[in-house]
Amino acid sequence: MKKMDRRDFFKATMGFAGLSIIMPVISACENNTANEDIQLPMEKPKKWNPIEFNRTRGNKGAIPQSYLPAINGPEGEKKHIGKHLPYIPVLDKSIIIPAGFIPIMWGDPAKGHAPHPNAVPGPDNNFLGHWYNRIEIRRAISVYAQTETSTYSGWPANTDHASGLYISATGGELTSDNGINTVYLAKLPSDVKKGDTIRILAHCLTHGEYVDFLTI
Repeated sequence: MKKMDRRDFFKATMGFAGLSIIMPVISACENNTANEDIQLPMEKPKKWNPIEFNRTRGNKGAIPQSYLPAINGPEGEKKHIGKHLPYIPVLDKSIIIPAGFIPIMWGDPAKGHAPHPNAVPGPDNNFLGHWYNRIEIRRAISVYAQTETSTYSGWPANTDHASGLYISATGGELTSDNGINTVYLAKLPSDVKKGDTIRILAHCLTHGEYVDFLTI
């Protein structure tokens, strides 16, 4: 993956329709719990199990009632909860990532998780659309840390109403293969450096909010 600053990235991508570069919103919040009974860990627990944590938290309100039978069912781990957990994809070196951003996809195939599709508003998603509309990232430490919130709207287009960006993992159309090749570019907090563990809290429009930790 190539790195460049924001100005160079903008120049390099001006030829793509609908692309806009907007600074993400900075939030001072330590967490954004869907239910106060299930507090988000500030740092990665020693025995962290993202499947069980998100299932428990989902049943407390972080995941819509209509999706609970799926996450609690026999295929909940691989096809439903795992599908919503983040990972950092290995991208071709020709793909440009703007400085200060991190590429994120959902449903790591290396773990046997189903890839996360993306879709425009329609009857299958209550006409809301099916994509992640918010990604919050903070350094996973036990004290206060800066949180960066990237927002997304109007998939598959990058819009002026969003601070994050979409790109394709393959260089093709984002809408191909049910949108599973969509890469989300999210802003990293300024206090995060290579080798740090980060906490990612993200919200899927259709299926609720999920949290996990990644080392960058």
